[in-house]
Parts: sequence; C-alpha cells; structure tokens
Amino acid sequence: MNASRLIAILLVLGTVIWIGSAYLGEDSAEAANPSEQHATEETAKPRASVRTITSKAVDHVDYLRISGRTEAVISVDIRAETEARVIEIGATKGQAVKKGDLIAKLAVDDRLARVEKARALVAQRELEHSAAKSLAEKNYRSKTGVAQTLALLEEAKADLTIARTELNNTEIRAPFDGIVETRPAEVGDLLSIGDAVATLIQTDPMLVVAQVPEHSIGAIELGQLASVTLYDGTRHDGIVRYTARVSDNNTRTFRVEVEIDNRDQHIPDGMTAELQIPVGTKRAHQVLPSVLTLNDAGELGVRAVTDGNKVVFLPAELQGGSRDRVWIGGLPQEFELIVVGHDWVKEGAIVDVVHLETDDNGLPIAPAPAAASATGNADTATTLSERTAQ
Repeated sequence: MNASRLIAILLVLGTVIWIGSAYLGEDSAEAANPSEQHATEETAKPRASVRTITSKAVDHVDYLRISGRTEAVISVDIRAETEARVIEIGATKGQAVKKGDLIAKLAVDDRLARVEKARALVAQRELEHSAAKSLAEKNYRSKTGVAQTLALLEEAKADLTIARTELNNTEIRAPFDGIVETRPAEVGDLLSIGDAVATLIQTDPMLVVAQVPEHSIGAIELGQLASVTLYDGTRHDGIVRYTARVSDNNTRTFRVEVEIDNRDQHIPDGMTAELQIPVGTKRAHQVLPSVLTLNDAGELGVRAVTDGNKVVFLPAELQGGSRDRVWIGGLPQEFELIVVGHDWVKEGAIVDVVHLETDDNGLPIAPAPAAASATGNADTATTLSERTAQ
C-alpha cells in the first residue's frame, strides 16, 4: 500500500469518528437535562389570549313570548229569517257599515197585504170586546163572554205582530257597526230561512289570540298589560281580556285573548302576531348573543376564567332578549365572562387575560384605538356590539 492511499484512509476514519462523537455528545446532554429541555419547550409555546368582563346578575322582567294571530272581536253570519227572493243589495263586500244600514232587501210579495188584514181584524176584535164589556156592565152579557172576546182580541194582535215581523224581515240590516267580510247572496237568489246573506265583522278593538301552555297560564291575569308585534313589524300595547279556564283537549293549552286598539282599521283579521306578556322578575345576566357557545355535550352556556386564568364552561338558561342582547340565568352572581376568544379555547386551558370595562348595561366597551388614546380622546371608546354593527 502506498503512502497516499494510507493517508486517504486515515482522513476518512477521522472524519467518521468526529461526526459520531458530535451526535453522542448531544444525546448525553439531552439525557443529562431532560426537565430543562421540557421547560424550555413549554416556555416557548405561546398561550391563547382572551378578553373578559366582570358579568353581574341583575333583576329583569321575564316575558312569556308566544305566537298568535289577530281575530275580529265580533264575527256574525247574517242569515235570512224569511223565505223570499233578493231584489236589492245594500252593501258590497269589504264595505264599512253602521248599525241599521241595509245589507239586502227581499221581495215583499203579499206580506204587506197580510199586515193590513191582521190590522183590520185587530180593530174588529177591539170593537167586539168593547161592546161585550158594555153589555156585561148592564148585566146583558156574562163575564165568560167578555173573556172570550178578550181572547179573540189577543189572538188577532199576535197575528198582526207575526205579519209585521214577516214584513220587517224582508229588509236585512246590520246589527252593529262593522265591515261586510263576505256576501254570498246576490240579486235574484231565492233564500230560505237560515240561508247566509253576509258575514259582518267588528275589528275595533282587535283581538290577538294565542294558546298558552299549561305551565305558564297561571302567571297570566286579567287586565294585565301585554305587548304585541304583528307580522308587518308594527308594535301595539294591549290588555289581557280573557283567559280560558278549560284547556284544549288535543293540545292541553289555554286560549288567551289580548285586546288592542284598531280605530284606523289597519289591522286585518288573521294576521300572525307575537305576544309578550310579563310573568315575573328574575335574576339574570345581560350578554351579547355572540358569547353563547356549546360544550362537547351540546349544552348551551358561556366560557369564563377562574383564579389562575383557567378556562371553565358554565351551562346557562336562555331567558329571552333580542338579536342584540340576551338574558341568561342559572349562573353565579358574578364571574369573569370571556367575550372574545371563547370559541378557540377549551375547558382547563390556562390563558392570558385582557380585562375590558363595561357600559351601564353591563356590556363590554372595546378599548380605544391607539391613535385616539395618544390624543387622550376617551370618547372614541365603543361597545363591542356597536363595533360589530359598524
């Protein structure tokens, strides 16, 4: 073997030994200080940051919210009370009428003649009865005869009343102020007794009718104030005027009627409505809907932080509210509520916390922008809900 080849082999062996010693040195160092390495990794791993507010429970009015519909306070089917043909229509469908206005007129036929005949018979019976009394006073007629003439007179008066009623029934008039909703009868129709002529409704005041569950009916009282929101978005104040004492056999619910003003006749019969009836006062937290979340079990609640900045899940009971703010109960009187970051932290995690101030309603105020803070303009702070709206 020549000298150059030997030198090359020695260089290769030296390089291999040097590289191997480096790896062995690292393994020894790791074996010697495993806790120090773990601590270094933990220190390097960043913690999640959340924003919180101090949420405090307050008294608030609890409302029963239930769907219903509008209903005319009076709805009457006007029917024929005699048999005759329609010769005139006095009110069209949708027309407002006053009490006594003509709805339809029927043919008189011989009814007027029957009235005149009955009137003449009454006059005759009155003369007969008067004569019988005069004769009886002179003992020329018995008291029995007087009684017979009186009976005949009363019978004639009854026949006259029937004849007049038959004649009056040929004019069908509105029994109250209202609106003609339907009018099935037309000129030329031959009506029998009981046939429908028109449907008349009274819509002022208007009723809002709902079916209330049995667990809530006990909290509703007659004369209680209620709020009504109609399908078109308009709001109306009303008063509870009726609560059923017997439930519906099929649904086990109770009918409740709320009366609202409808003097301008703008509210139609049958419109969908939502009733809000106050049923008591509860302790609850007012929060933004965005803070509500679900845990792994599907429970509704919120996330909060405890001492030591540990995340916990608190189940909550939704007690109403609106799209902007909701009321939740079943929570501690006071706790640190996570308002930003609750969706990306889990229970048991340790987090960094940035505490936010709240407004008069207990809702978070977002910190002012840096530029505004530099100028000292504290008025630029807004609530998180306002920031979201913007």
